[in-house]
Amino acid sequence: MKLTTVTILFCFHVVSTIVFSQSWVQVADFPDTERDDGASFVIGNTAYCGTGLKTGWIPSRDIHAFDMLTDTWETIAPLPEGMDRQYASGFSNGTVGFIFGGLSGSTNLNDLWMYDPTTDNWQSKTPLPGVGRKGMSSFVIDDTAYFIGGSTATSAATSEVWAYNMTFDNWTFKGNMPFGGRWRATSTAINAKGYLIFGLDAAGNYTKDLYEYDPILNEWDLKSTFPADGRVYASLQNYNNQLILVAGVDSSQTSYNDMWHYDFSNSDWNQLASLPSDARRGGMCFTNSSALFYTTGINHSNVRLKETWKITNPIVSIESPALMTFDIYPNPATDVLHLQFESANQNFQQINITAVDGQVLKTQAYNLNHGNSIPLDVSHLANGLYIISLDFKDGTHSKKFVKQ
Repeated sequence: MKLTTVTILFCFHVVSTIVFSQSWVQVADFPDTERDDGASFVIGNTAYCGTGLKTGWIPSRDIHAFDMLTDTWETIAPLPEGMDRQYASGFSNGTVGFIFGGLSGSTNLNDLWMYDPTTDNWQSKTPLPGVGRKGMSSFVIDDTAYFIGGSTATSAATSEVWAYNMTFDNWTFKGNMPFGGRWRATSTAINAKGYLIFGLDAAGNYTKDLYEYDPILNEWDLKSTFPADGRVYASLQNYNNQLILVAGVDSSQTSYNDMWHYDFSNSDWNQLASLPSDARRGGMCFTNSSALFYTTGINHSNVRLKETWKITNPIVSIESPALMTFDIYPNPATDVLHLQFESANQNFQQINITAVDGQVLKTQAYNLNHGNSIPLDVSHLANGLYIISLDFKDGTHSKKFVKQ
């Protein structure tokens, strides 16, 4: 994709309409010590979560099963003795699950372990023929798991791509990513394509480009650029063949509790409902067909967490004309942003302006006698991208605007 195309898409992005999804609810806490940098995989409606760095800087090997239908946890067999780790990668073929690599003490690992839920047992599988690595991302297409980037003993962010065939228990080197190395990127697969975003490159830059991987052609294509700062420790998920992005931390060490949806139809990023709790990074995120879940992680103050949060139906369509309840101009705005309504006295309670990390910067209450237009002073805002939200009876309707 050409850079000029990406620029055009971004300009469309800042005037699009979004509607916040249903609310997050807190469910049962992770049943063991607070942690970050864990690994997870899903089999059916059960998410298997574990490893990571516990409070006290203790690497772990325990695994816990979360039933996404009943929102309950059960402790299962841990990894074998001595297999404690963080920064590992979890994946599944839908029948059995796997945990690969990571960091144990100061040692980067290349081992692979398979979990069989019918026997509650772990089995050693063929290790990666390359050097050990931590902080890689992965996705599964058919019976093959693809491992992207990570950090090795000699590379802060490798660009290597490896494929593991779960049927034949063998590895294939797929070459190097043409856009360079990535450490602690995040990825998932949809409709036989892989998607990767964020991560540190070899120079320590926080990247924010979204790439699509075609396993048949073994090629990467730039799809979009995230409209805010680059991040690490975020989570990209496939929710009913839609891309959902949650949390992470940027180059200023600002953590986030926000959630975003990538719209394939117009290459647009739309912000959804933020986690109603600490901004965080390094948690475990997983989905089934009806809900998205986020558990554990570490907050701004480096306090590790064990909360588990759930949101059902996180995506609401942005295409319905019924949701186009107001317009804004000018966009970009310098001093005053005008809200324009189709008719006077539309029933909403207040106006909020938030930063893209979910921080509320301005709240202003309104009664019904506002007329068809409202001027809003934005002169105090720093230059950048913001979201203006109106609380209506049928939900929170929002638009993005740029202050310049």
